[in-house]
Amino acid sequence: MSEHTTTAPSPAPASNRCEHCDDSVPHEHLDVAAIVGAARRSALVRAVTMIATAVVVTAVAMVVAVGAVGTGAAVSALAVTMVGWAVATAIGVAVVGAVRGRSSSGALIVGALTTAALAPVVALAVAVLARAGWAGALVAGGGWLLCGAAATLARARTVRALLLTEGDAGERARAGAVAKRAQAGRADVVRWLSQGVLVGVSAGLLTVLPVLVVVLVPLAVVLAVAAARPRTGR
Repeated sequence: MSEHTTTAPSPAPASNRCEHCDDSVPHEHLDVAAIVGAARRSALVRAVTMIATAVVVTAVAMVVAVGAVGTGAAVSALAVTMVGWAVATAIGVAVVGAVRGRSSSGALIVGALTTAALAPVVALAVAVLARAGWAGALVAGGGWLLCGAAATLARARTVRALLLTEGDAGERARAGAVAKRAQAGRADVVRWLSQGVLVGVSAGLLTVLPVLVVVLVPLAVVLAVAAARPRTGR
């Protein structure tokens, strides 16, 4: 009696080719339209959240300051902070324009660090001109946050429009959104919060000891660099 055996067919070798483009090199396909849409939404949500937070903080600080030092001193602290923020920002923008001709890649960084360095100087102006003590320091911190949030909202509107724009500028904006999708906006929020806290704390310290400004200026730059440093995933 004879036995017949059959050999099972060997499994086909696994294919490493991409089902989308038939490329054998490992890679990923991104839905750019979805990423751009998410970037536009997150820019608006982030800006609105910052505005709401800053309004609440500033309102609470103003109520506390009015009760502690009076309406005049509280309003003076807020006004000096807002004017100081505008001046510091204008100087930062001017520095960006001056540096961009020599190093376009580092211009924005230098401008941001310049604005950060001027934050303690604004706090000193609040301490000296408003003379509102610790209450004025609270108002200064809230006012700085409010100004920064308003600027972020204006920038978000520009970015949202740019992401849908044709041409090189739009392509660069979309490429940036794809490249930074994992950490989009985080550094901006951290920098915004840290500068608001720095201005408030600085105004309080400088009310007692104005000469501390020579220490707080370089400290502000160091904090700005730390806040802007990319976070790596765990």
